[in-house]
Amino acid sequence: MDLALPEGVSLFPLKMHPDSRGILTEVYRESWLGSIHPLQWSVISSDRNVLRGVHVHRKHTDYLLHIRGSALLALRDLRNGSPTEGLVSLLEATESKLEVILIPPGVAHGIYFREPSTQILAVTEYWNPADEVGCHYADPALKIPWPGNAPILSERDRGSPPLSEILDQIPPWRPSSPRVPRPGD
Repeated sequence: MDLALPEGVSLFPLKMHPDSRGILTEVYRESWLGSIHPLQWSVISSDRNVLRGVHVHRKHTDYLLHIRGSALLALRDLRNGSPTEGLVSLLEATESKLEVILIPPGVAHGIYFREPSTQILAVTEYWNPADEVGCHYADPALKIPWPGNAPILSERDRGSPPLSEILDQIPPWRPSSPRVPRPGD
């Protein structure tokens, strides 16, 4: 069964080449992304029970790869007029099944780390706090069923407003470009 994802979100598995020494995996090729061009790369390391987000970007697309540990990635389409407006999707990210997820502007996302974890994040615009809008992770209007209890939050995420206060800051949906090629295409 295919997972329902917000319009414009792409999830694709990476080909893993295991042997007795470990695993080799290509994580990026320009040809996989078509017109999407990451400008900045970052590494995110998180402890168990950390929750990052919920954030939504006005302009940039995220290219996210979970490489160590396990986490739950929650998505919510906040774009007015999107064919998937309001859709909530939950994805399990693990090091044993490497996948890349592309998250376009207007799709809220948060990550709950089940164990110490590491991710690689690329963005199509240089990081700018003015491009990021926060929403309180526990707002019932988000309809995200977070696991755990009392997650570890940043000061900023702890003080984020409810969904009702940020919706007017989210750009409306615009039809996306053609399907992003997958590795091996």
